[in-house]
Amino acid sequence: MHLLCRRITAVLLLAVGLPAVPALASDTRPLQQAAQTAADYRQTQRERLTAAGGRDNRIAAALLSLPADANAPIPAATAGAARALLRNDADDELALYVAALTCHLQPDCSDRGAVDRLTARAGGNAVHWLLTPGAAAPADAALQKAAAAPSAEPHLGALVGVLDKALANAPAAAAAGTDATALAAQLRADAIAAIPLPRFAPTLGICKEAARHDTCLELGRRLFADTQGSILSRMIGSVLLRRLAKGTAEDDAARAFRRDYVWLAEHDINQDGRDETLRADLVRYGEWEAWQRAAERAGFTRTPPAGWTPRNPQQLLLSEERQPQAK
Repeated sequence: MHLLCRRITAVLLLAVGLPAVPALASDTRPLQQAAQTAADYRQTQRERLTAAGGRDNRIAAALLSLPADANAPIPAATAGAARALLRNDADDELALYVAALTCHLQPDCSDRGAVDRLTARAGGNAVHWLLTPGAAAPADAALQKAAAAPSAEPHLGALVGVLDKALANAPAAAAAGTDATALAAQLRADAIAAIPLPRFAPTLGICKEAARHDTCLELGRRLFADTQGSILSRMIGSVLLRRLAKGTAEDDAARAFRRDYVWLAEHDINQDGRDETLRADLVRYGEWEAWQRAAERAGFTRTPPAGWTPRNPQQLLLSEERQPQAK
């Protein structure tokens, strides 16, 4: 979901000095080994952090219990990690957020305990109201609460800070002839890159209905002004503004944001994912500002020059505006 994310198997292959694509299409062993290395690392660190105890360690363990691949099935260990948060940190906003997010990401979860406690504890954050169990579409009452909330953020900076610290000195078991320190750094970076964000698609779906126009427009404003500058939530906000505030200054601002995003996405910024400055900036300034600073360090401007067009101009369009690609 954010720009650091990429196929974990490919980056692990690069980290251990193997080609990113196996030499023979039929030989999947390098890919399997890389994926197993990542899985072993996450399990080992999850067990270590669980045993160590403490609120931050429990949050980190819960994040590591979720799959690195956002499309992979949710493992059974995830529910246990969320229960540990509810049992030990039931009045802590960030812990409740992670517990609610865990249920939100599980298709078969129907327990509203975490999200109800979260919204009762911190209802002023629009994103909290959208963490429906099983990523179901939010009820109108929840949507209205989200739209009326004074702020919006998916706690990305806080979660990056917690997981980064939890894995700071975590070793990795490297194969003979590989650099264990480099592998540990890459595994740590990839674990941080895999921190999940909410599923906003159900909200976008119900916001296509005219009856919810005003509520969804307000929600779009909240998400676009995400106080942590999270790229995904700002992008979702920009989609709502472009759909529901056409021809206005808000529409113009949303289009400019999309243009700036595509500009940065086309440049070679932080390919190895181990940029300590980027992670520190993300925690301190938010994701969008962190990536703009990374662009400047790489020699690029934050915004494209006048007259610039992307390699694929359709990237600037909403999904419903794009033309079908020729086969």
